[in-house]
Amino acid sequence: METITYNELYNGLINGAREVMNNRLFLNDINVFPVADGDTGSNLFSTMHSIVHHSELKGNTKTTIETIADSAIIGARGNSGLIFAQYFQGFSEGITSEEVITKENFTSAIKEGMEYAYKAVENPVEGTMLTTMTVFYEALSKEIENHEAFDKLLETASEKVESAVEHTTEQLKVLKKSSVVDSGAKGFAYFVKGFLEGIKGHLVSEDRMDTFETIPAINEHDHTIGDYRYCTEALIEQGTDPADLKALVHDIGDSIVQVKGKTKTRLHIHTNDPAEMFDRLSGHGKIIEQKVDDMVRQYDRIHHRKYQTVIVTDSIADLPEEVIDDEQVHVVNISLLVGEESYIDKLTITNEKLFELARNKKIHPKSSQPTTKTVEDAYRYLLSYYDNVVVFTVAKALSGTYNVFSKSAEQFNEDKQRIIVIDTKQNSVAEGLIVWQAVENLKADKPVEAILSEAERSIGQSKILVKINTLDNMIASGRLSVRAGGIAKKVGLKPIVSLDDEGEGEVFKIAFHPDTAKKKILKHMKKISETKGIKHYAVTYVDDRQLGEEFARELSAVLNKEPEYLTKSSGVIAVGAGAGAVAVAYITE
Repeated sequence: METITYNELYNGLINGAREVMNNRLFLNDINVFPVADGDTGSNLFSTMHSIVHHSELKGNTKTTIETIADSAIIGARGNSGLIFAQYFQGFSEGITSEEVITKENFTSAIKEGMEYAYKAVENPVEGTMLTTMTVFYEALSKEIENHEAFDKLLETASEKVESAVEHTTEQLKVLKKSSVVDSGAKGFAYFVKGFLEGIKGHLVSEDRMDTFETIPAINEHDHTIGDYRYCTEALIEQGTDPADLKALVHDIGDSIVQVKGKTKTRLHIHTNDPAEMFDRLSGHGKIIEQKVDDMVRQYDRIHHRKYQTVIVTDSIADLPEEVIDDEQVHVVNISLLVGEESYIDKLTITNEKLFELARNKKIHPKSSQPTTKTVEDAYRYLLSYYDNVVVFTVAKALSGTYNVFSKSAEQFNEDKQRIIVIDTKQNSVAEGLIVWQAVENLKADKPVEAILSEAERSIGQSKILVKINTLDNMIASGRLSVRAGGIAKKVGLKPIVSLDDEGEGEVFKIAFHPDTAKKKILKHMKKISETKGIKHYAVTYVDDRQLGEEFARELSAVLNKEPEYLTKSSGVIAVGAGAGAVAVAYITE
């Protein structure tokens, strides 16, 4: 076997991808660099899964490998996935169109892949996947004259790669401390092993493929996440000569990797401000995909899990970040659509930026419920850690989110009901307050049955009152007709908006001045306090914290008790309520 055909090359590459996928769990388990968030295997799985299912055998070698490179960029996730994707991009640039590939052709293309991989990383680190990619090329180039057979050359190079993987433990302190090899480097070794077996005709059976994406617990080590919290990625459609975007974001994070294809670019960064990253990218092409993983919450769930039951909600529930962090609440974020661009609620866009984009594009943003796959993946992930999952959703009458959560739970509840989904019949801070109470009961070590019972009782005793500052958003969203809205604006109508007992929107009271609307809310709250008693209440604001704080102080004076919390609203609420809106929610005794 002095040469291989492009069919054999393709089969080898696909087999290498499958070998990586089959070892996903082990790669997750040893993942401690650059952060111990236990997802290198899952990230490589995503990249390889895209290659296996989206690449195609074309008419010649180059066009075939280009489909692999394109598929890798689309599926790339995390540091390791993006580096691997750029490796394939370089390999596709270096390979020729000939249907028969010589050892020399292959080695030259591998060199190109290695060089592309290094260029993708802002600060390359040895002792990682990059090192094993270098070792693979150097072994091929040094041994090429000593082996007539293609497979024998690959066997020698594969042995060198395995040896280099073992050496990574000594190259990085964090690996030595944990007595593990680098997970990315090991992932590359699995790929080379699978590629070699594929060339020999020993193909990985598809029956062995694990298509579930979960993040299992990794072994406990004394690690920290580092200075940056969010593993953030963007897939951007650019021109035929994609720009270098690493310098654009270098001051707001680290672990920066950019993969550049023909027309698409994927950028990865660890940052504390995903919204700032996407704001900077907005003028450099069409953002067609966003991903944000909270590494702090991933790490805490793995190493410092507090309970055997997890509370889950959607991002429409307005809760303080510290409550979500401290009590390990899992949030499924809603998507916000501004024209053709999609953003992640509370993560990749602020309410202020949402209003700015709406003005500039002259378009009203919309929200989109989570997909079934997103929720199923969340359930699968959580059930690997918890005995029970209790979900609180936005009112079923307002959104299909409840139905998505319920439908997605069915396959996991076939043998035993481990997932309970509750329609809060509320939104915003009222939904958040119901979740907050459930969290308090979880902290008090109450059983699941007691948490559910009290939640159901509180849903019937809860109310939200929203003071609208402008009718523009209600008109734009269709809640008020243009004609009716125009008349209402002309007479200075300032409605107080609420939800009825089933979660449908309603006008609670009418006012003709913002101060009058606020006085009516305060009067109502005082009456409820005196007649029924207010057990808990909380306040939210859309974009003006000062307005929220002032509203909270006035409520405190009237009720003689502080709110449980004050927090900024979700983008979903901002879209409906508009700038300057504030709201209070309460649960009666």
